[in-house]
Amino acid sequence: MADLPQPNIRKHNMSTINDVVAELTPVLKELVAYLAVSSQSEAFDFFSHVQRCLGQVTNEEALLEVFIMMSMMAFQNFRLDPMASMLADQILAHAEQVSHTFSADSSSVN
Repeated sequence: MADLPQPNIRKHNMSTINDVVAELTPVLKELVAYLAVSSQSEAFDFFSHVQRCLGQVTNEEALLEVFIMMSMMAFQNFRLDPMASMLADQILAHAEQVSHTFSADSSSVN
């Protein structure tokens, strides 16, 4: 299982956004692959969509939209088994850290 690094975002440039996408992609890929073989079709559909959207991120707003989409998982009509739940929680926790870092950086006065 891939471990996600702590976000260290100073500027919201494309390189930083690409780094975040690169950090999330392997874990999300692992989750989608697991869901595909574990008969969790509704969760598979949801996270496959998230994975496609993450692959199309071109700016900070698009990345934050993916994070918002992931946060909507709680309102879906599926339950994850313990393994899928652990992977999803890991992805969501990292997304939350990145979102907080983006928010903190954008609110600081230079």
